[in-house]
Amino acid sequence: MKSILLILVLIAAIAASACIIPDDPDAETPTPTTPTPALTTPTTTTTPETPPSMADAIPVGELPESFTLRAVLDKNTETVDMIGDAALMVSGSLDVGEIVDAVQGIYVAEGAHTDTAITIIECTDSVNAANAAQNYKNQSKFERLHLGTISRFGTVNFNGHEATEVKTRPPVDDGDLRHGYFWSNGNFVVIVEPGTSDKSASMELARMTGY
Repeated sequence: MKSILLILVLIAAIAASACIIPDDPDAETPTPTTPTPALTTPTTTTTPETPPSMADAIPVGELPESFTLRAVLDKNTETVDMIGDAALMVSGSLDVGEIVDAVQGIYVAEGAHTDTAITIIECTDSVNAANAAQNYKNQSKFERLHLGTISRFGTVNFNGHEATEVKTRPPVDDGDLRHGYFWSNGNFVVIVEPGTSDKSASMELARMTGY
């Protein structure tokens, strides 16, 4: 009986020692992992382009033939009232609303040419701009000119739109015809005054505005 009790005590002691064996100090403790966040596509922010200044439309470099830019006038030019002068150019029976902005480039050339000006006028909307172009066409100064059988106005195409060609004569009977161009495009009116008898040079100036 004593032998049996002794055996039971030994078994209990062995079992107890097995429960309190310390952990292996060299064993690695697993490091908890952080879930990897889902990849996201970066958002691209597009900066809107700044509209070009009206003055940028005044042709400056590589001008046709011997034309030279003499001056650029805008609403900040102290010696002129550019907005007021532009309003007078397109005044007439049709309502043109308020003139928002205006700029003018003045050119001089050698030979038989005279000064030529390009005026760009910004109106409040396309309807007012179209009215402004029509008012310019209806000016009495064009009606006073006698061109015989030659049509005073014609239609041409460049820069993807139509424009009106206007012909005038200098104040001499045998003067050559001078060619100018005007049109509206959106809120803008562009007037290339008939200051030269070189039709191709005048049209090239009109084309170079980009409008």
